[in-house]
Amino acid sequence: MPDDVALVELLHRDLRNVTWPEPGAIRAAARRRSRRSAALAAVSVVVVAALTATLVDRTGASPPPVAGAVDGPGEIVAEAMLEPADIPAPTGERLSETGLDEPVRVDDLLQVCAREQGRPAEEPRSRYSRSQTLMEPPTEPATTIGTVLTQDVYRMAPGAAGRFVADLEGTVAACGAWRTTSQVYTERGMAGAEVVHRWYVAASGFAGDQALLLRHEASVAPDEATGRPPGYAPLFEDRLVVRVGDLVTVLRPSGELRTEVPEPRVTEEQVKQMARVAAERMCVASNPGC
Repeated sequence: MPDDVALVELLHRDLRNVTWPEPGAIRAAARRRSRRSAALAAVSVVVVAALTATLVDRTGASPPPVAGAVDGPGEIVAEAMLEPADIPAPTGERLSETGLDEPVRVDDLLQVCAREQGRPAEEPRSRYSRSQTLMEPPTEPATTIGTVLTQDVYRMAPGAAGRFVADLEGTVAACGAWRTTSQVYTERGMAGAEVVHRWYVAASGFAGDQALLLRHEASVAPDEATGRPPGYAPLFEDRLVVRVGDLVTVLRPSGELRTEVPEPRVTEEQVKQMARVAAERMCVASNPGC
């Protein structure tokens, strides 16, 4: 288990230093992916149409519904997502994708903690999902490009969305002070140290049918030899989870939307207002509607 924790912690830190491709390369890759997706979708439609025609021809009736299928709205429309104008910070490129039967993810490290605390660690599956990442505006001269916000919207089975948010509160309560051992940077090089992870609900009920502002703090005790903090930078992260009907969105602010830095560009209230706008936009696709 410590290996799993160390891997996730490294991902948390390293993702902040990712060097992203130039915007032109991002757009080109997105166009290629869109063409491949369109081609695959076209092939799928042809195959499904052929199978349906065969079944109708043999039996004289439409094929029976798939076992376990859930009636109701399907794919999440693009209008249910936040727009760049809804973000209280400048944004650049916007990357998006859709999915089927995707796990509902909030925080990978929280899932590791949940498993150790005996909480249900299996992430629930969504029926449909739509995701987007809003990048930071390019700078001159060109440097690395980080993210401003990542948003995932999941459509869950009837009743499952409300239970998911309630279960999430229980998991956060169980992980209020989770201690792990990890390799960290010190003045004497890499060394093992105890890392304390603390998750808590910083605010709730501020948007949609249910809303949580989850805060994650990670800290390391001072180096025993020097008495000074090691090179491990303290970790602060927020997650906003908002439910509207059968839809759940997870917002991961980063970059210029971070409110825990010494001189934040936005306030916590502005971030909550962004979550309220996200809830309003989900109304066009939620079941029941707003």
